[in-house]
Amino acid sequence: MKNTFAIILTIAGLFSFNACSTIFNTTTQEVELKSNPPNANIIVDGKKFGTSPQTVNIDRGTNHIIKFELDGYENYETQVTRKVSNWFWVNALNGFLPGMVIDMFTGSMYHLLPQKLEVELSPAKEEIKTKKK
Repeated sequence: MKNTFAIILTIAGLFSFNACSTIFNTTTQEVELKSNPPNANIIVDGKKFGTSPQTVNIDRGTNHIIKFELDGYENYETQVTRKVSNWFWVNALNGFLPGMVIDMFTGSMYHLLPQKLEVELSPAKEEIKTKKK
């Protein structure tokens, strides 16, 4: 009787960790974006997200191109990349293939890096116009 109860309790505990990444990570992640000087336009994957500084909530399942634009300054562009989350491997250790598949399809198996971007914008170079004689 005690063995049966222990087995049922163990199975229930393992099922509670099914799709760990989806439960603990969700399918989106907040990334903090700052620029110096502030108030630069933030563009993520071609969509405007307002001005810096701010925290944006973006999809974990793909890499993202983040661009900072401010009049009088050079544009700054970088990439936020996805990396497999440690929670995904918890499913592997538990032997829960369904949880791993769910995490793959929802994108919650990933973690975006860097989580915080602080960029220094460079002043734009002035074009020197020469006169031809």
